[in-house]
Amino acid sequence: MLNNFKNDELVKVQGKIYPVVGGRLRMAHDENKLLSIETSVLYYNDDSTVVHAHVKTEKGTFAGLGNASAKRDRKLANAILELAETRAIARALRFAGYGVEYTGFEEMPDTRNASSEDENKEGSRDGNREVNKDEIKDIRELNPPDPGATKAQLNAIFSLAQSINMTNDELRKTMQDMTGKSYSKDLSKRDASEIINELKQKESNNKAEAH
Repeated sequence: MLNNFKNDELVKVQGKIYPVVGGRLRMAHDENKLLSIETSVLYYNDDSTVVHAHVKTEKGTFAGLGNASAKRDRKLANAILELAETRAIARALRFAGYGVEYTGFEEMPDTRNASSEDENKEGSRDGNREVNKDEIKDIRELNPPDPGATKAQLNAIFSLAQSINMTNDELRKTMQDMTGKSYSKDLSKRDASEIINELKQKESNNKAEAH
């Protein structure tokens, strides 16, 4: 329910109230001693991306998808991956029961990211955060960009690929399937970690089959 959110976790847009993902996260952390949130990139290119989120609470595991595109989300066109991840987490938390009946503010497209002057005044009176084009909080503050893969990670990827006799084409296909990226220089730290885990699993399976 909206009364479970704090005033600074609510945004008024065109006369309607939307909670931000930070509010859902706060409630989830407050109610769960062990909270796990994992995300994975299902699809990514310069124009659009889709991210899958898994939220594990004491009530169970809940999943959500988030998408973003440069065309739909022009204001954050240079951060569509982070925006899609935020939306995926927000939806998964929503399915987990945190503000389940309310669409998240992060899911709103650019065309609805500003309220009229009258609505801003009304928002000020009822204690909800005012919204205008100059004051919208950058979604990247909620989910900072994942830094690029380290040299050690890239070395580990190529070393593991060599150990399991994986060709360059096979490695590139694995990267594309897992991250949507074709070149190692484009991998984020998180991407590299997921690929390393996948290659380690293949290496372990190969050793098991050899015995």
